[in-house]
Amino acid sequence: MQTKQQLNLNPLIVGLVACGLTLAFIALAMPMLTASAQTIIAASPQGATAAMTDTVQGPKVLRIGEDIFPDMLDPQKASFVNEISLLDLTYEGLATIDAKGNVEPAAAERYTVSADGLTVTVQIRNDLKRADGTPITAKDFEYALKRAVDPRVPGKQYVSLLFDLQGAQTLAEMDPAQVTDADIEKAYENYGVQALDDTNLVLTFNRPAASYWTYIASMPIFYPTDAQAVAKDPENWWKDPANHNGNGPFMFKEIDPVKGHVTLVPNPNYWKGKPNLDRIEFTYNPDNAAQLQAYQDGQLDINASVAAELVPTIISNTQIISDFLHYPAAQTVAMAFNNTRKPFDDRNVRIAFSQALDRHAFIENELGGIGTPYTRWIPPGVLGNQASEPGVPDSDAAAAVNTLVNNGYAASDSTTDKPKVDCAKLGEIKFTYPDSPLNQRRAEFITGNLTKVLGCPITPEPVSGTEFTSLTKDVRTNPQLSLQRWVQDYPHPQNWLTTYWACGAFSRRYGYCNLYLDEILRQADSTADLDKAIPLYQQAEDMLIQDVPGAFMYNPENLQLVKPYVLGPKDNLSSQDAGWAGQYGPVWQYDIDLTQVPASYPTE
Repeated sequence: MQTKQQLNLNPLIVGLVACGLTLAFIALAMPMLTASAQTIIAASPQGATAAMTDTVQGPKVLRIGEDIFPDMLDPQKASFVNEISLLDLTYEGLATIDAKGNVEPAAAERYTVSADGLTVTVQIRNDLKRADGTPITAKDFEYALKRAVDPRVPGKQYVSLLFDLQGAQTLAEMDPAQVTDADIEKAYENYGVQALDDTNLVLTFNRPAASYWTYIASMPIFYPTDAQAVAKDPENWWKDPANHNGNGPFMFKEIDPVKGHVTLVPNPNYWKGKPNLDRIEFTYNPDNAAQLQAYQDGQLDINASVAAELVPTIISNTQIISDFLHYPAAQTVAMAFNNTRKPFDDRNVRIAFSQALDRHAFIENELGGIGTPYTRWIPPGVLGNQASEPGVPDSDAAAAVNTLVNNGYAASDSTTDKPKVDCAKLGEIKFTYPDSPLNQRRAEFITGNLTKVLGCPITPEPVSGTEFTSLTKDVRTNPQLSLQRWVQDYPHPQNWLTTYWACGAFSRRYGYCNLYLDEILRQADSTADLDKAIPLYQQAEDMLIQDVPGAFMYNPENLQLVKPYVLGPKDNLSSQDAGWAGQYGPVWQYDIDLTQVPASYPTE
């Protein structure tokens, strides 16, 4: 990506010691399979720590500021950071991932792997309950995983995560307009998910269960959605807080898109014990500067919407600089192309736009040097990255024009000495972005940069943040040109490649599919020895880069503000903290030092 002189913040910031990017499995993690059956017993759960013994009375409220209100809070459909960070607080899958990237036990108490590695029998905790106190059984997870592949349920984003399960892909790809309900039910007979009874859930795989499957078992697609709530209103049930009868440490009290508020309260039946916090309040405002002011005014305890452009303001403010956290992020930002929409259905145009994009100037002028130019996909620090190797075509204005001129887009008066692009051949191009003051400036820079280099108008198109999120979830509405990012779900190259770029995965949003790439990924995913799998994943990334499905642009950094009286998040930072600082830590143990809170802190 691009560089310029980056701000030297080391004396002023809290760094991340452990990025959580190694495969450090604990009790629930999937072992390398041998010829004999194995049984793995989960470690004993850690109970919630005792609440602080301060003498100050009052509610303990964690107020978090973010920018874009979630578009979807259905566990089997959610896919964006702002959606998943809320669902992670209100539900749990069979496992969880901690701040160091380790897999920890959750709803699953133990499991057994068959001798051939094709079957995993999961034992659900006996004491697992929903927020209303009703038991959660293996049948609830069976329901969730059946719903996750049901072709009659639209809008599923992460369904490809389940394609290693027997029959999952067949079900997910059935066209409900071309088959009957009886056909679908018949297909379920071959689906590799079955609750034997209330305690035992059997998962059957197409190939020996890979090491990354315990990571996937922590994802929202595994969350035990309440079947009774869904039955009331299959499409909109999730909008009512009362319908989220989950098993996480908190439960929804308020979901208000008009006010931009989401409020969570403790789940009294959480298996690890009642949380210390009395409430978590999320406030959404796309104006990053306004969120910073709210933090300064004592209205927020964590500001999770710090933009790079605001860093100079923060480091010059002696009252909040000590609150500033600045640490690595397992993310890649790209100028995204909808590969089905002209002119980006032409690889040569995608190459030219990648060359025209001035990554260095964008980071220098718009981000104040916060971020690292990057033209590959898997970022530095992530297992399997090839940061030192060439990526998609880097910034080169002259090469961008020549690429178009030499591949059918030359103007009639173009010459060798003065190459010129025929803008009519490119057609109308719009750059769509979620509207906010900072995003407007970023959009103006990018469209101005591209227009200047190519000599053709690129029009900024602002939409609301929630609308932008919704548009990107379907290839039919995904913008022609935009900035989009991928945030690591779990520390494995499979999450960067198969989860995202395999045919039918997130790649479908961009109209990208390469069957040769898929074959390499199948080989990599089937290789139990990770040392042998990594070269295959690297080969797949190289092939992906040759296709230039997007103009990979830069690696951002996690920028957060956390008040000193908020206890816990700073000790549990993760490179995956794209939602809020410490989101992968033991949130039920987080606390507030009421002796240090300001006068503006809630009293009820």
